[in-house]
Amino acid sequence: MSFTVRDVLVRNLEELGERNFKRFRTKLNEFPVEGPYRSIPKARLEKADEDDVADLILAAYSNPYGVTVTLEVLRQINQNQIAEKLEQDLEKASNYKKPSNGDKPAGMMGTQRADTAAEHFVDRRRAELISRMGLVDPVLDDLLSRKLLTDEHYSIVRSKATSQDKMRELYGFSRSWGVGDKDAFYQILRKHNEPLIIDLERS
Repeated sequence: MSFTVRDVLVRNLEELGERNFKRFRTKLNEFPVEGPYRSIPKARLEKADEDDVADLILAAYSNPYGVTVTLEVLRQINQNQIAEKLEQDLEKASNYKKPSNGDKPAGMMGTQRADTAAEHFVDRRRAELISRMGLVDPVLDDLLSRKLLTDEHYSIVRSKATSQDKMRELYGFSRSWGVGDKDAFYQILRKHNEPLIIDLERS
């Protein structure tokens, strides 16, 4: 069975226990992130569980920078053993990109090249995502919960008859999204149809 970076993050965050997980969320909000990134809002972290926090980290900071942030926060709260275990577990993750000195935060996600001039994955693969994305409703639910869609836009997209029509309508609303929003969109798409996203990344 293959594991993703998200799977590994969730599993290790669960080992913190309630008290240390609360400390982790607090420190994560306070962590001085680099470059174009912004700290995850406190309001989003306060009631987030381990799954939610993993999603927030990957959506806000991407892979590998999200991994770097997670490891640093763990060490700041003196959870060095879990940090070491996380590093070991990540080596087995299917989509892990090991941080290097040459890595710079570029607002890019997953296994994409850190090329700020490159077209974003969700834009570059628009046609394939429209034609091949099966379950769209769970994607819409997550986009709404992250406030990337308004209630009105959510209802409009949900009203479409087919998955293809829903994705086309969704792309119409996504035109105003910035890189960070598109990163979050990518993570949500991957969460609900990882085999498709991996296939598109490899092709």
